[in-house]
Amino acid sequence: MNPSPGRGSTPDPGRHHRALVEHLVSLKKRSGRSYARLASNSRTTGSADGTGSVSATTLKRVVDLTQGVPVERAVTAYVRACGVGGEENALGLWRAARVESRGRLAGLRAPHVDSIRTRADLAAALAAAYERAGAPALRVVRARAADAGIPGDVLLPLSTVWRTARRRGLPATWKQCAAFLRGCGVSARHMGRWEEAWERAVAGRTAVRGRSLSRPARGALVRRGRTPSPVINWTPELEQSLMTLAKALAICAEDVKPKTDNMARTAVMVGKVVCGLQLERSGMAAVNALSALLRSLEATTRLNGLGPSSGQLPPVQGRRTLAPGAG
Repeated sequence: MNPSPGRGSTPDPGRHHRALVEHLVSLKKRSGRSYARLASNSRTTGSADGTGSVSATTLKRVVDLTQGVPVERAVTAYVRACGVGGEENALGLWRAARVESRGRLAGLRAPHVDSIRTRADLAAALAAAYERAGAPALRVVRARAADAGIPGDVLLPLSTVWRTARRRGLPATWKQCAAFLRGCGVSARHMGRWEEAWERAVAGRTAVRGRSLSRPARGALVRRGRTPSPVINWTPELEQSLMTLAKALAICAEDVKPKTDNMARTAVMVGKVVCGLQLERSGMAAVNALSALLRSLEATTRLNGLGPSSGQLPPVQGRRTLAPGAG
């Protein structure tokens, strides 16, 4: 007979919690064992993976609706002590009951993994993965994060689990992210889609399975012949501001260029007359720095299809250009 919720229990048991208890009670009936016998069995069935033994009192609380949703360890010990199977179904019902009782999953508004585009999307999706896993203990997530012989405490610090689960931050690397997902029960066959989401949100590039697309996003500034890293998506306002800046840089480059040769000659002459070789070197260093700036300005204007040779610059009234040799 299923236990009934106690008077004044808060909150009332949810639909999934009731389904979990019904399933566990049915397993006990099939086993034909008393709680004392189940407690005795838990000493041996739980020792292999660290589940541990539980008392008869704890086992009774597992199926008591007034006690709230039990912890995962107690549910696992209960099912294994019954010895009639049903563990996978029990854990699925337990996760649903935890999600129902915590009531946080809907508030995250997490996008589907294929719809993740930003770091905020990724943070919400990872927190949702933790909630769908039943919000297990942080140490349990860390232990399940182990992979290829590397222990979970090496791959995934508890502080990272805490920040990620509470949407306070993201894992530092994809390996940490994958470890967190394993700890939340995400299967290996879904990891490829999660890695693509990581690439989109964190690495800042559009990715497909196993490779990155070299095609830049519309409106991105990319040097020809080079793969963008990262691709920058400009809003119309930013792009208009950039075009205005590029026009100003083109005018500046046109004005500065005739002066660099004259400045180089002047620096050499002053260095020789006044202080010798040291001042000459300092003057040349300043001229070289100015020349490097000029090359950068010219590259920027060419990149945007602007400059005196492009024919796109409007005439500028009142602009004064010094002739070579004017000093």
